[in-house]
Amino acid sequence: MRTKILKQPIDVYTKEEVQYIVKAALAEPKQLRIVTLNPEMVITAFNNFELQAAINNADLIVPDGTGIVWALKKEGISDAKRIPGIELTEVMLDSGNKLGKKVAIFGSNKDTLKKATYNLSKKYPDINFVKAIDGYQGKEKDTEIAIEISKENPDIILVALGTPNQEVWINKHYKLFPKSILIGVGGSIDIFSGEKKRAPLWIRENNLEWVYRMITEPKRTIRILSSLPVFILKTLMKTNN
Repeated sequence: MRTKILKQPIDVYTKEEVQYIVKAALAEPKQLRIVTLNPEMVITAFNNFELQAAINNADLIVPDGTGIVWALKKEGISDAKRIPGIELTEVMLDSGNKLGKKVAIFGSNKDTLKKATYNLSKKYPDINFVKAIDGYQGKEKDTEIAIEISKENPDIILVALGTPNQEVWINKHYKLFPKSILIGVGGSIDIFSGEKKRAPLWIRENNLEWVYRMITEPKRTIRILSSLPVFILKTLMKTNN
């Protein structure tokens, strides 16, 4: 079911339903553009038309942020659940490994990307990592990189350019990848590389991973605090009208 939060589209599915959609797109295969929505993206999209277009054009938009789940519940969708982008990516890679699929990664810095690709290739030995290109090439090379990746016909493309750049890149170049799953993974590459760790399980289970990330990633704190209060206020104003 597709609904909206502050004019931004969002799909409400169970984790099992989302996993089925991803696995089906890999098995067929067919294109699937995924956005993992959080409050920061919702607020940014108000003034960023490219990000707005990328969200609108996505095939699957999942609630990555706890704030999105909260807003859905305020709208009366009591069974809404958070679907973390990193966990969805792991489901995708696990399925890709079983099917012997090809994966391309674009983004992050050279060292982090190298470590992440190495670790992922060990964890998923039957995946063919056909391309790993760092995200410091300059925007003028975006199209050139997209064409280079497309020549490998990857089944999965992980874009780690950070929001909104990764979503915008996917929306600009998706026509080159008619049978690929494309997803913006942001800081997940840092975790795959081993340079950063996810919050402990008990923190995640209590929907406090965003607090953990604020503490461990001070730069992210500034972004969260500049968008989250606005998101909460706008949501409360809407639901009270």
